[in-house]
Parts: sequence; structure tokens; C-alpha cells
Amino acid sequence: MRGSIKSYPIEQVTKYNYLGAEISAKRDIKQEVRTQVMKAARISGCLYNLIRSNKYMSTECKVRIYKTNVRPVLTYVSETRAETACTQQLLRTTEMKTIRAIHRKTLRDKIRCDHLRHLSGIPDIVKWTEDRRREWDAHVGRMEDNRLAKIARDSRPRGVRSLDRPKKRWKGRHIKAPSP
Repeated sequence: MRGSIKSYPIEQVTKYNYLGAEISAKRDIKQEVRTQVMKAARISGCLYNLIRSNKYMSTECKVRIYKTNVRPVLTYVSETRAETACTQQLLRTTEMKTIRAIHRKTLRDKIRCDHLRHLSGIPDIVKWTEDRRREWDAHVGRMEDNRLAKIARDSRPRGVRSLDRPKKRWKGRHIKAPSP
């Protein structure tokens, strides 16, 4: 316990959930993505029988179910998170499991991911999140200068960095050229 506000004690914790996202003192991006992947996989698992076994449902309807129920959970907070190669692989793997279920295919069928994406019309989730990140940056750029989101985006942290490898930063990751 660190202090109190109006006689209510404030407990010091290393991590907590806020609006479904885990905020931690360690800033473990990989664990944050794993948590989102597990949530999306649970939803996808619940929908598995509906998507996989129902041969009368059209592929477009199954894709719409994926886009409205699974992808938002999978990419929650992706606009402000710095992605690493490991987190990108986690997102792509989880998405492909669902896309394969939509088309009733397995890895043993040896059908390339690009072909299944083309059949379903679903863009790569990493490219999709990069586009969302650019849109979010443009949205914050249009805000007034006194808004907290714009101040946080434009400010530079003070202090001294640790000697180990620098963490991936969000700034600079969204400035890439637009995807085709």
C-alpha cells in the first residue's frame, strides 16, 4: 500500500487490466499480444463448429463473422503498440487458423496462406494493423495541441536509457509507405 485518496487506500500493483488490456510495469509486449491472441482464439474456438461444420453458410458470411468477432479482439490496442517480429507471427498464426477453418482446410492440405487470403478477401493482419496505425496517427494529428493523446505522441521522454538493447518504439513504425 502506497497512499490513500480521501481515506481510500491505493494499492501498488505490477499489472492490472484496463478495458480488457493488461497494463504492466514490465512493458512486456509479447505477453500482451499473447493475452489478446488467447482471447481471440477462445472466440474463434466457440465459433469453430458454426464456421467449420456448416457447409451451407457462404464463405462471405464466415469472413464477416471473423471480421466482426475475432479480428477486433485480436487487434485491440494495436494502434498504439510497437510490434516485433514475434508479435507479428503470433497475430498471423492466429488469423490463419481461423481462415483455414473458414475454408475447411488444414495444414496438411498444403495450400498457401496467400491463396486462402485471396479466396476470402482478408488482407494480412499485420498490414491491416499498420494501416490502422497510420489512420490513428492522422486522427491524432488533426487534434488540437492541448489534447492528451497528441501531447503523449509528440513528447519525448526525459531521463537516461538503460544500457541494454532499446525497446521497440511505436514512433517511426507507422511512418512506413502505405501498403499496396
